[in-house]
Amino acid sequence: MKHSLQEKVVLITGGSSGIGRATGLRLAKYGAHVSLAARNLEALQGVADEISKIGPPALVCATDVTSSDQCRTAVDATVGRFGRLDILLCCAGLSMRSYFEGSNLEALERVMRVNFFGTLYATHFALPHVKRSRGSLVAVSSLTGKRGIPSYSIYGASKFAIQGLYESLHLELRRDGVHVGVVSPAFVDTPLRDNVIGADGKPWTEPPPPPFRIWPVEKCVDRIIHLIVKRRREALMPWFTGPLLTLDRALGSWIGNRLLAWKFPPE
Repeated sequence: MKHSLQEKVVLITGGSSGIGRATGLRLAKYGAHVSLAARNLEALQGVADEISKIGPPALVCATDVTSSDQCRTAVDATVGRFGRLDILLCCAGLSMRSYFEGSNLEALERVMRVNFFGTLYATHFALPHVKRSRGSLVAVSSLTGKRGIPSYSIYGASKFAIQGLYESLHLELRRDGVHVGVVSPAFVDTPLRDNVIGADGKPWTEPPPPPFRIWPVEKCVDRIIHLIVKRRREALMPWFTGPLLTLDRALGSWIGNRLLAWKFPPE
């Protein structure tokens, strides 16, 4: 039976590992044409080799998402290869866990460049093509983009920015038939967790253990696929965080503030 994503053309930033890699493999299994963009060319080629065994051959685009020119090139290469672009999936990300005070300014700026501007650049250049195909713009955000959390101030700020950008795009593009969606997961078991940077901008030797459950990456892929197929505006993982966030706001946030201050103390 033909899957609804068969023959769709999908560009994935951050496609060399983690959520991007896992989603690329799932989409290829469904028969989609996948274009992978990330900095690590060797890792990208490895994912492309995996894809070739289960679906149509993938396109590899060596891309630093902090460069607008390289994002434009990735979009152009995708359209040049496949003739169109149906779905943009922004997965590239950099995690930072440290209290804002005392954090290296260059590290703070780097997180914003990768997470927010990397999404902005790819979206900017993909939009005309996705608008033409009446397709989907999808960004992977985080629950830290839904609620302030101690030690995730700049990471959360970058995700709040993505939420704001995509919420506005949802309103701006409704008449054009473009689907705009955001996926906001909790902690996910990906290599991103092994490269969390600290206040000095360097990866933690041993990142602080997350105080909540770490979810399998395939669960996150399930939510992404469902959001795309059903053209949903938002997907939270786990699902019950939606009601919890609503309750937190209704109670004035004081319970949530105390819980998070306890769970995320200064390191």
